[in-house]
Amino acid sequence: MEIENTTKIKGEILLGIIFALELYALPVQFYLLLKGSEFTFFSAAVRFFSFFTILTNTIVFFCTALLLFGGKCRLNSFFRKCTTITAITVYILIVGMVFNLLLRQLIDLKGHHLIVSEIFHTVVPVLFFFYWLFFVSPEKISFKVILFWLVYPIIYIIYTLFHGILTNFYPYPFIDVTKLGMKTALSNGFFVLIAFVILSIILISISKIRTR
Repeated sequence: MEIENTTKIKGEILLGIIFALELYALPVQFYLLLKGSEFTFFSAAVRFFSFFTILTNTIVFFCTALLLFGGKCRLNSFFRKCTTITAITVYILIVGMVFNLLLRQLIDLKGHHLIVSEIFHTVVPVLFFFYWLFFVSPEKISFKVILFWLVYPIIYIIYTLFHGILTNFYPYPFIDVTKLGMKTALSNGFFVLIAFVILSIILISISKIRTR
């Protein structure tokens, strides 16, 4: 019992760290977007949530908030499920992998821009993965759930392409239709979805192994 309580406390401390990081980084990033720009609050919010990074870190923020403070509400029960946390782990790891493998060398960030970027793309993905690996009770998850997990990135890609056609704004260069063309942008989006599937298979397999 004492070991279980110690493990629970460590898990909550890790969740608290992730929550605090997101509580700092998300508002600061929004402020940096508004600062010195011609965006209205509404247009800035649309631009802000056009980034998969922001959407996914927001999901992580709400997940950690509910796990820490949600009590017995139904939404908290949903976010406590191993399947739910595993899906979120896949999403946030993709955020980190895509940025660090494809985008890091393309941008030169300084000051608060650099700090929040590292939080979003490196620190939070690593910490949330550690939380999933060491503090979430493993379950035998069916590989079929990957189809449901893909709904989020598929909707995001479709929205981004349509939004880009209307506004000529694409949040990531690998899906910039104006520079790459629709065929290449769709191909790149497809490869990102393949990465989602591969990472999902890996994490589900780890969860299955841990249940044995």
